[in-house]
Amino acid sequence: MKTKILSIYLPQFHTIPENDEWWGKGFTEWTNVKRGYPYYPGHYQPREPLNDDYYDLSDLKILEKHARLARKSGIFGFCFYHYYFHGKKLLEKPIENYRDKSKVKFPYCLIWANQSWARTWYRAAAGNKVLIQQTYGEEKDWKEHFNYLLDFFKDERYIKINNKPVYIIYIPQGINCRKKMFEVWQNMAREHGFAGIYLIAMNTSFGHDAHEELYDAFMDFEPLNTFNNDRSWRKYLQDWKGQHIENFRIGKSVFYNKLWAKNVYSYSYLCKTIERKAKDNNQATFSSIFPGWDNTPRKDEVGVIVEKSNPQKFQKHVLRMLRINEKNKKEYIFLNAWNEWSEGAYVEPDKKYGYHYLQALRSAVHGLEE
Repeated sequence: MKTKILSIYLPQFHTIPENDEWWGKGFTEWTNVKRGYPYYPGHYQPREPLNDDYYDLSDLKILEKHARLARKSGIFGFCFYHYYFHGKKLLEKPIENYRDKSKVKFPYCLIWANQSWARTWYRAAAGNKVLIQQTYGEEKDWKEHFNYLLDFFKDERYIKINNKPVYIIYIPQGINCRKKMFEVWQNMAREHGFAGIYLIAMNTSFGHDAHEELYDAFMDFEPLNTFNNDRSWRKYLQDWKGQHIENFRIGKSVFYNKLWAKNVYSYSYLCKTIERKAKDNNQATFSSIFPGWDNTPRKDEVGVIVEKSNPQKFQKHVLRMLRINEKNKKEYIFLNAWNEWSEGAYVEPDKKYGYHYLQALRSAVHGLEE
């Protein structure tokens, strides 16, 4: 079985009234990205898109351009984050425009980012405050949510497995009514001609949902799943630093700033751990790959920095993971991500590497095919 790459896609590159209110007029994900700060010499911040392409996803042509570039680079489809809060939608326009207006034949599915939004970014200046609370309501609310999803599910481009539209949930264990909710959804899907919904629960830093019977599959969301489950000396060292070092932006000394930097991991170490884990993943667990990680633009000192990623290492990681997953007869592997710029998890062209990450991805896919 040929393993296909599905890439996570963040839609928060356009303004919405809620973000204007919560974060300031004109806020988009680019606002976070531009806050990037190098904590020590050699720390790659801020990240800057190639040709200063700070795009606006309210323009459908941008997303269509990304879809064509992704296909050319060996990606099979996008997994769009969608944000749904008890009937209220946020950041929905790019994916609704793609569904309703685009003629581009590029497959996609949805990830329900179902956590509450809280002011955990810029934590030192703003404090922690819930901006919008996630609640799940009752059966009528679950049916309303499904009916919103149905227009996506009916799209011929929407990814399906065995006539089941794929629907991924970020923190399923946070849904206290999930057993009844999913039962309603499965019945409604069958009423509309599907064999049900192909539910995928994500294994993240929030852990693994023990109610495995509710899902068709799980997905290891990397590198957060590996951070969460790491039991090496690295994890204990980072935990110690987190407890004893308040702020590591302490001076101009290269040595001391690098020594005291909290939450720093090696890209090579994480890749090897993920590859080792992928070999043992059961049939119901999808693996994922990642080009890098650094969410200090969002989280400041509590962010995690993954060092020494480059296109060459990424290409080798992708190739090894594709080989492992094809051997295990996995239909998909997930890429985190196409454009998570303020988390340092993106393959889009930037000023440091140009198109080299996309070229590495394409070379890995074609290398496996050869």
